[in-house]
Amino acid sequence: MSDIPSDEELDNPIRIILVIDNKFNENGEDMKNIDDAKDEKEENSKKENEMEEILLDNIQSFKLMNEFFDQFDESIAIPNEGKIKYEVGSDGLVIIIVESKDLFDKTQKFIEDYDNELSKKLENTNEEEDNTSKKTKV
Repeated sequence: MSDIPSDEELDNPIRIILVIDNKFNENGEDMKNIDDAKDEKEENSKKENEMEEILLDNIQSFKLMNEFFDQFDESIAIPNEGKIKYEVGSDGLVIIIVESKDLFDKTQKFIEDYDNELSKKLENTNEEEDNTSKKTKV
């Protein structure tokens, strides 16, 4: 484990680049290993590549980042091992590569839902802090 305190702030917000890697067909076989008669199908699949950039402004500390990736691993990465790869850079850039549109959609939904829940949780925490400070001023 690192020596970085878990509540230390991140230098940059988490930015996720989510990509479908269409070198795999629907059966998960590498398209490069299929005979040349299917070159047209490979060309068509490349045209369907999809990419999404998602900014997670609410994740501002190492603690929140660790909580996100613990949940992400449990819900998405581990159940889809071999169908998803991700790399986390020290600058806050996260590249997630998935092999299917379905997994792309599930991953995108997970990230957006997690961010929405975190936003609500942080809003409630801020409201409670505001209420507490108002009570002590009276």
